[in-house]
Amino acid sequence: MSSFYSFAIDIRPEALPFPGPVESGAGNAEAPVSLKSLSSDLDRYEAVDDRGRHLLVLGNIFDRTANRIVSPRDFSEILREEDPIQALLADYWGRYVAVLHHSRTGHVELVRDPSGQVPCYYRQAIGQLHVAHDADRLFVEATAPHPDWSILARHLRNPMVRTNETCLHGVSELLPGLSVTWSADRLTCKPRWIPQIEANLIEKPVEAIADRLKREIENATTAWARRFPHPLLGLSGGLDSSIIAASLRARKSDVNCLNAVFGTGRGDERSYAAAVAGMYGFPLHQVFLKVHDIHYSRSLASAKPRPLSSAFTQAIDRASADVADACLADAHFSGGGGDNIFAFIHSSYPATDCLLDTGFGAKYRSTISNLTRMTGCDMWQILARSIRHGVFAHRPFVHRVDVRFLGEKNGDDLPVHPWIERGGKRRPGKRQHIAVTLEAIHFTEFLNIGGRPTIYPLLSQPLMEYCLSIPVWRWSHKGVDRSLVREAFRRMLPEEIIARRTKGSFGQLFEAGFMRNIGVIRSMLADGQLAAQGLLDRAACLDALSRPEKLRPEVMSRLALFVDAEAWLAGRSAR
Repeated sequence: MSSFYSFAIDIRPEALPFPGPVESGAGNAEAPVSLKSLSSDLDRYEAVDDRGRHLLVLGNIFDRTANRIVSPRDFSEILREEDPIQALLADYWGRYVAVLHHSRTGHVELVRDPSGQVPCYYRQAIGQLHVAHDADRLFVEATAPHPDWSILARHLRNPMVRTNETCLHGVSELLPGLSVTWSADRLTCKPRWIPQIEANLIEKPVEAIADRLKREIENATTAWARRFPHPLLGLSGGLDSSIIAASLRARKSDVNCLNAVFGTGRGDERSYAAAVAGMYGFPLHQVFLKVHDIHYSRSLASAKPRPLSSAFTQAIDRASADVADACLADAHFSGGGGDNIFAFIHSSYPATDCLLDTGFGAKYRSTISNLTRMTGCDMWQILARSIRHGVFAHRPFVHRVDVRFLGEKNGDDLPVHPWIERGGKRRPGKRQHIAVTLEAIHFTEFLNIGGRPTIYPLLSQPLMEYCLSIPVWRWSHKGVDRSLVREAFRRMLPEEIIARRTKGSFGQLFEAGFMRNIGVIRSMLADGQLAAQGLLDRAACLDALSRPEKLRPEVMSRLALFVDAEAWLAGRSAR
């Protein structure tokens, strides 16, 4: 994600009234909100009223009613609302960070949209709040912060779980859909958006649900294509990227597609991608990824306050950037997040939710049959587990942790995001659905396609809202995963895409990159900062690496997490 911005807010109780718009890219010492930098792919919206309120939004905003790009000139009407932040979340959507300043009270509220596609980090200094897309821009005129080893230890247990605390002292993250306020020297963080479940979707016909789902996907994708009219779509030929291609069908002269290949089998999806591109006449660029582009000693996330990169994606980033440059693309579109929001959950949880929603009836029996066909698990096993999970549905949600190769500093249970705590109506399956959606949002920072933003249409707020409102057991109709989206696009994609059950994988690329760098990996884990801090079991790591021919992919993946963190630490030390 290449989008960047930074600004400062005067949070003193007697902050000066806002005198007028700040020139883009320049600070203003007289203004409570001072914009420092803004990339061209992010739009700037400002509104000021006679009540002393100033609203600044940085990002891309669409009108919910007409699904059109909102003009900054038309934005001032939002301040007619008593609660402009709530109006922003209810009447608009997009990717953005917003700040509302009340000059008369000194009250400041900072909010991040639910899609999380614009990162938001902040630090508080004397009388000021600094906000930016990464950590470096928070410390332009200050000493760089030191690592927070306790939060880094938490990260190593499950890197997809986040709180407002980051792996750098003094740097906080505003999580998606949440706001943080400063008033009378008090800081308060609260959710401004919570996923809701629509009760009528329990009974609504599959065709009706699929029809609205199709509209939401097409509306989101076409809106993004209006803002970024020359996208490069990463087209794997999987279901998620293919439905984005289908939604872009009216813009075939503006869209280019990229299919990345490494190895054979699941690493070669060219035939699927070609079928979709050929159906709509999109140019398809096929690139062969190069393992020598993967360098485990280098972190692309060193400016971030967490180790938010995976070394093996460097090959994907490089190839994608080269094609995007050649095509003059203004954005990279990704189907990332589709598995997550379309409830691709292989467990008994959907049956538990159905039991709690409908009782021991025909729908419950049908759901167990669907899950048996979809997962290959024994019917009686799904039945027993779903009943057991239903009995204990009132228990708090607990994140899974992985303590393999860790030292003694393991810590307590991982914190739970407010969406999971307050959404889902105590349904285990829905809570899992929300949790994996959060993982998808957090993953949006992992790609680094240089010079242009990466847009995730499937994580757009209206689509997220609708998908998260659907009971999870309704996504496995007739024993097929993501059945609702398959039904929605059945007539718009080649049959081999609709019927496809296999998933592509860059596993061969990851394993080849790991083995090529194994000497560097061994050195980094043996002599690195994680082991020195007691966060890693150095002996266990070296023992696993001593027999490369016996390394399993899941062990490689676990060790790679530590090496990515070591590279991040080294990058931070060099800044």
